[in-house]
Amino acid sequence: MTRLRSLFATAAVVALLTGATAAGTATAAEAADAREPGCAHVVAYGYGWADIWNECGYTIYATVEVDGFDPPCIQIGPGATARIGLEPGDTPYYAYEC
Repeated sequence: MTRLRSLFATAAVVALLTGATAAGTATAAEAADAREPGCAHVVAYGYGWADIWNECGYTIYATVEVDGFDPPCIQIGPGATARIGLEPGDTPYYAYEC
């Protein structure tokens, strides 16, 4: 009986670990799908500025979407992050390539 109980306990642990790994993988996949398409992504922002990250391996021009007039495009090198100026009170919704 003890051996049977050990077998069930081991099977339960394996099932829990496998389920947790699958759940973690699904969450990572969902996060990747939720990100905007393209190379430009807002990674941080504050009062009067936003940081745009270029995830691609080539130089891009990008800006951010805000209420009102969007700021002029800036050049961002491959894999780099650049800061763009915003009007006071603007909140960037997302970044996009120009």
